[in-house]
Amino acid sequence: MNEYAPRYTDYFPNARIRFKQLSYNEAVYPIEIRLSGDDREAIKKDADSIKTILQGIPGLILVQTDQNEPLAASDIILREDEASRLGISNLNIETTLAMRYGSGIPLTDMWEGDYAIPVVLKSEKSDSASLTDLQNELIPVAGGASYVPLRQIADVIPAWKESQIIRRNGICTLTIMAEVERGRNTMEAMSLVQQKMSSFHFSPGVSMNYGGDYEDSAEKMPPVMAGLMVAAVVIFFILVIHFHKVNIATLIFSNMTLCLFGTAVGILIQGVDFSITCVLGIVSLMGIIVRNGIIMIDYAEELRVTEGMSASDAIYHSARRRMRPIFLTSAAASMGVIPMILGKSGLWMPMGTVICYGTLITMVFLLTVLPCAYLLIFRGSSRKRLQAASLEKQ
Repeated sequence: MNEYAPRYTDYFPNARIRFKQLSYNEAVYPIEIRLSGDDREAIKKDADSIKTILQGIPGLILVQTDQNEPLAASDIILREDEASRLGISNLNIETTLAMRYGSGIPLTDMWEGDYAIPVVLKSEKSDSASLTDLQNELIPVAGGASYVPLRQIADVIPAWKESQIIRRNGICTLTIMAEVERGRNTMEAMSLVQQKMSSFHFSPGVSMNYGGDYEDSAEKMPPVMAGLMVAAVVIFFILVIHFHKVNIATLIFSNMTLCLFGTAVGILIQGVDFSITCVLGIVSLMGIIVRNGIIMIDYAEELRVTEGMSASDAIYHSARRRMRPIFLTSAAASMGVIPMILGKSGLWMPMGTVICYGTLITMVFLLTVLPCAYLLIFRGSSRKRLQAASLEKQ
């Protein structure tokens, strides 16, 4: 895709070639700006101006709108006097032409295996009618006793009409869309777009909102973050149940924030977007950090409580003893996701990046910050134990 996308995006005249890689986002285009209002001309005017602005932003390609080109159509102007004498109204003409030149009247369905093929009744010329065919179309006179050609009761005038009118929630809407070049960060490109749009003056009655990856993330991120909070609460209570001490549980739990440094470094180095799969990677990283913290603190508590060591000696020996298993487990976890990173998948590469870099960098913090925090918390208990021991000797 890195080879074909730059070469063939603008290769064929009058054709739009787009390469889209599998991703978690369901947005049609990563950059979307929606203009809504009642005045279509004002919307189209603002859309043309915004399209020009987006074309000047580096990294954006395939800038376009969802407004198709006008199509050839016909205006049918009824001659009231002739039509009234024959008992023909606008409704009769609209109904007749809609049945013959529309999608047709459904009659039945034919089944080909598991697929239903609809059978409809419509004119043979409905898909390729000329202006002459339309003028010669027979319209039933009142009662259906006879027919007259359409040209006898109406003027058929060729015209150009809007090919489609898109509405969102019943409001006329036009969307300006853009693709991001491969290797470019979508969020950075979106921030540039927002900076440009902050100084744009819209026509009266025209409103704007963002779609694309921005909207998709805004919809999906809250429930994922809520699940992240639930996972954090469950981990905290598991730690409390295991150690029977809130201060130790809080110590290990607070060290989960160290994963943010590794996550940020990995995202910056690899240049990936912070997506939903990154959040899933952070959840996995939280479990790895808690496991390594338990390995170290559990042994330190055993030395301090059972063996009677001071807090400084206990955490020192625990860090030395547990350094190897912590390193081995962290290295195994980080190396296991390297295929996800090398695969360059837009879906799984962000998750692998978070786990790989986060595990290695957090391991360094865990072996340095966690022992210092433990010593600060339990230094007073060691001093009290020494004072109690000296009083007993006296």
